[in-house]
Amino acid sequence: MILFLADGKQIRGDLIKSAVLRSDLAPVPMTLEADIRAGDAGLDKLLAEGQKLSISSGDALHIVKSVRVAERSTQGTREMAGFRITALLESCLGVAYVRSRAIIKESAALSAIYKAAGATIKAVDADFPVPRFYCPVGETPTFHVARVLQEEGGVVRWKAGRLQFVRLPDLFKQAPVKTLPDNASDDVDGGFLERHEVPWFFSLDANGAAVFGNREKPRTVRYAPFKDAQRLRNMTRCLVHRKTVRIDYDGRIGAGDLIAFAGGEKLVVVTAAHAFGSGTDDGGASDTYTRLWLGALEE
Repeated sequence: MILFLADGKQIRGDLIKSAVLRSDLAPVPMTLEADIRAGDAGLDKLLAEGQKLSISSGDALHIVKSVRVAERSTQGTREMAGFRITALLESCLGVAYVRSRAIIKESAALSAIYKAAGATIKAVDADFPVPRFYCPVGETPTFHVARVLQEEGGVVRWKAGRLQFVRLPDLFKQAPVKTLPDNASDDVDGGFLERHEVPWFFSLDANGAAVFGNREKPRTVRYAPFKDAQRLRNMTRCLVHRKTVRIDYDGRIGAGDLIAFAGGEKLVVVTAAHAFGSGTDDGGASDTYTRLWLGALEE
């Protein structure tokens, strides 16, 4: 994995003990966790909280947590300092912080909500107006953005350096980025839990009459105020984890991409974790791979 410091210099590969770059269908769609040895002069300051890192695609990440750690060298005679860091995508960073001032918006675009929360994105591809958005003091905007996305029946993903909004059915209309054999994954069957964790919703209209979402399946029921029938149906629609697969390292795969299987099944990447281990602890070979969590559309 190639990482660059804020001064533009590349971190030596032997100094990266381990690193995991995650791509998610979440309001902050990219995170990095890494253990880095402080082997170069000046590296301490550049790996401190508040500093920036960038990856080979040019995307910048902001270090939100940096913990200094010490470990024995392979010979066991010398302590080596290092840092265990967590970094979030720089352009979406603002929505991850607890608010000291409330955000209240009506008929505002999703991009305007991100910017109001402190994000630096220029725009959102396939942007849409949000009828009502509020994030009270003391809460985190990411939760409320996720609720808006659920009501709209879609997700956001980071693709080609831009934040994109995609409706869930449209994710399955893409061309697959990779085809895998049917026996390459671990299957997940959670039908019983889905009935308890994926509810259907109802609301009331201006006249006090009940408005229902999708209640075709036996599920738990939740009340959601100020919602029309379309939004109630959207709120039940979701991606359900169906398979987990480990493949050779492929940093081109991101959350929201479509994976095909030889038998014809197509699933969407909910999370892609690109992992790198240098192998310098025990003198072994490096270990790099990509793990994908794949989901199917549940109506």
